[in-house]
Parts: sequence; structure tokens; C-alpha cells
Amino acid sequence: MKMMTWMKIKFGIGVGAAALLAGGATTVVLSGDGTGDGLPPSEIFKRAQEKYASLISYSDEGMTIATVSGTTITHSFTIRLARPKFYRIEWEQSSQTGARKYTTKGAVWSAGEGDFLEMGGVAQKQSDKESALAGATGISGSAAATVPGTFFKMNWGNQLGGSVAGEKRQTDEKVGDVDCYVFTSELKGRTKTLWIGKQDFLIHQVQTITSAEAMKATLDEAAKRHPEISARLPKTESQGITSTETHTNIVVNKKFSPADFAR
Repeated sequence: MKMMTWMKIKFGIGVGAAALLAGGATTVVLSGDGTGDGLPPSEIFKRAQEKYASLISYSDEGMTIATVSGTTITHSFTIRLARPKFYRIEWEQSSQTGARKYTTKGAVWSAGEGDFLEMGGVAQKQSDKESALAGATGISGSAAATVPGTFFKMNWGNQLGGSVAGEKRQTDEKVGDVDCYVFTSELKGRTKTLWIGKQDFLIHQVQTITSAEAMKATLDEAAKRHPEISARLPKTESQGITSTETHTNIVVNKKFSPADFAR
């Protein structure tokens, strides 16, 4: 349980509508927005922003794999989002060090009657969408931040917000069978790599590499904000962490009802 609490600190401490939401389902690997070859980074990010803004709904499944101090933490997750503010993200976290294995499940959702976060089998109402998704970021392996933050164009988790000036174009790669543009950026000891589909302009993968120094700064800040939790954790030397979040089986503009988001 100490490891799971530690991971929470690292990652997370940091219009109800009865009508159906219209739109036919489209699997994005079959969508045709053009390959966009030869586009400058600013245009690629602009098209990606416009694509998310145009979506009525989005769903996927995926996995985040993080390694830290010899421990591998895996989150498998499903994401379901729809305008204006419907969402449901569910995940299962597992970690193993030697013979010891931990597994926990959680969810964050809104079906139009409030925002809720479930941890340890207990659901609590949150003040708003952004607070709920931010609170679920660490324990969901960032599944509650990356795509939801981008889809809803929030301050929290939006991968396409801010300046494009710091993004460096890398050699194109595939994520599964999807051809992607690849960009890297660095900030305060963290290197982020972002894979954006060349045909659908959607995010297919994000990798974050955090140095030991940046990790220490994060934990020190968390200790100031939550000393009661920090005091129970073992005093160990900070280690770097690598986290890779992959999104698969992406479907856009599927018809959902509010009941599809209820927990």
C-alpha cells in the first residue's frame, strides 16, 4: 500500500441532458483527414486542436506502463467522453515488487448529475469536472488527464495547449498500425514525447521521462502540501520514472446517452 500511496503523491498531488447525443460512430483509423505530410508543427497542432474540438464523442481503451525504482506499475483503462460534459474513465492499477503484488480499481465520471471520483471502493462527489479529473490523474496513470483534458480543452491535462515553440519534430513512427507524427519537449527535468496520428490528428501515445532531480522536487512539493501522508512513507533516494501511455481502439462520434456514463 505504501507504493500505491507514493504513486498517488507523484502523479496526482500535483447541464444534465436527457436527450441522446447525436452522431454516427467512426473508428478513427478509417477516418480520412489526409496524411498532412510536409505540414509544419504549428499546422499539425492546429489541426489536432480542431479535430478534438469537432468531436461529439470519443471512446478508447489503453494502458499506461510506468517504471520506478525497480517496480513496474501498470494501468489498464477505458475512456468515454461526450459533449457537453459527460465522461467516464475507469482503470485498474497493478504493481509488483518481487513477490508482492498490489491491485486496485477506480473511476471518475459525470452522467449529468455531478462529478464523482471513486477510490478504494468509495465514491465521493467532487466540486467540478476539472477537480474530479485532476484528482484522478495520478491514480489512473494519467488516463483521466491526457485525452479528457484535450477533448474538453481544460487547463488540466491538455496536451495541445500552450506554445508549440518548444515542440521538436522527430522521425515519424507507428503506434501499432497508425502512422504518427512525433514531437518531444522538455521542461524542468521532464521530457515528453507525443505521438499524433497522421491521418486522424488524434493522440495515440504519450511518454514522459522524469529525472531523479525533477522527481525529488515533485515529492518535496507534495510533502509540503500533504505532510500527513509524507510522514508515513519510507525515506528513500528519489529515482527517475518513465511512463508510457498508449491509446487503442479509438472510436469517435458514437451515439451515447447520459446513462452510458453512469457508474
